[in-house]
Amino acid sequence: MPLSPFLDVDTPITFKDQPGVQSAVLYTHIPLCNLECFQCHNKAGFDPSTQFASYEKLLDKLNKLKLLGVELIIVSGGEPLLEKRLKEGLKFIKQLGFSVRVDTNGTLPETIEQLIREKVVDGFALDVKIPIKSVYFDDEIERFNEILYSKKEKNEKKIKLYVQKIKKSIEKIKKLAIANDFQYTILRTVKYPLLKEEDIEEIKRFVRETGIPFQLNPFYPVEA
Repeated sequence: MPLSPFLDVDTPITFKDQPGVQSAVLYTHIPLCNLECFQCHNKAGFDPSTQFASYEKLLDKLNKLKLLGVELIIVSGGEPLLEKRLKEGLKFIKQLGFSVRVDTNGTLPETIEQLIREKVVDGFALDVKIPIKSVYFDDEIERFNEILYSKKEKNEKKIKLYVQKIKKSIEKIKKLAIANDFQYTILRTVKYPLLKEEDIEEIKRFVRETGIPFQLNPFYPVEA
């Protein structure tokens, strides 16, 4: 069998990532991401020698997960939407009767729309990493660039482009969330130390207006 788009690594089983639902996590290529987020745990812990799992091995893993009562397969990364073989991998999972959630940074709204149209995904976890608003002060621009790109710079264009894409992506996943009674779609924020309390409150206000469930996750520093 050919190689799948998912890494041949341990598959965590969790009730935490999708509250109340027994889930298992598969990973696309970890370095494949268009952001360079502040102290990214997945990138920091990635072993460059890791290979992709064959579809034969993936099938065996998914069958075992089904026997363990797993209902939902969560696809994380990296940025899974950059994986060119993602759609075929999602179809493979769906054919085995699992629901599928894709974790995304929200910067690829066109790909989100395509996956929804192809009916290979049941929900998304989308990261809202910074406050979504129309005007940013200089100190915010520097802090938010550091969160998104690990570079403290005064580049407002990059922030505005990120915000524009996030808004489009949320519009698209909200339609899917409503159709599925918000079962597998959430918005998430990591409580980065670079975010002030007023930033967190701004994010919460924005999320409340979307009506999509929200998860505020703690920040854990990457060990040197």
